[in-house]
Amino acid sequence: MAFTIRAASPTDLPSITTLDIAAHKPASALLNMNLLPPDDIYALYLSRYAHFLSQPDRYQFLVAITSKNETTNGGDIAGFLVGARPKLESFEDDEWNPVFPEDAPVEKLAWFSGLMKLMKEDKMKYFKNDMWELEALATSPSYQRRGVGSFLLTHWLQEVDTAHGTLYVRASRSGRGLYEKLGCVNKGEHSVDVSDHGWTQPIVNTNMIRAAKGT
Repeated sequence: MAFTIRAASPTDLPSITTLDIAAHKPASALLNMNLLPPDDIYALYLSRYAHFLSQPDRYQFLVAITSKNETTNGGDIAGFLVGARPKLESFEDDEWNPVFPEDAPVEKLAWFSGLMKLMKEDKMKYFKNDMWELEALATSPSYQRRGVGSFLLTHWLQEVDTAHGTLYVRASRSGRGLYEKLGCVNKGEHSVDVSDHGWTQPIVNTNMIRAAKGT
């Protein structure tokens, strides 16, 4: 099956949100720890992607779309990518700040906020503001193992390489192999024990850097 890439639009966001949750839920501790009801999780993810889409100068938001053939009318979103350009002084503070429901469990959210702070502190050991960053990459479960992720990432890396940019990726265990194939190098791992919260495996992220072309 052939795929094409285009810029994401506001009407894509519900499908992108559903896709992302479905793609990551099997292996995601945070999606399986019942921090919030499913509708609240969906709203949280949707707000994050609306934030990215609202800042086209800062973020490149791409979707891979199925092409028409005998078995499909085409237009299905097979995967998506959000890539961040280097943060310049001219950019306003563009951090996404999640808003939780008023009735959300205070203790769980306090723990989650602390976890996010630890992860950000670890990231900043490797990330610099002049780097490009892969914010999100996901493939629909219906189209996995068909090269969608590699197709999207290779397409976006053309812009990164044209700008002679250095890329930072914070990779999960499942994504690390793809990034290594495209030139990213492991610079350090960060592991968090979440067994007290019902998930037996630690959350492990790998800080990866892809050097600028020609360096």
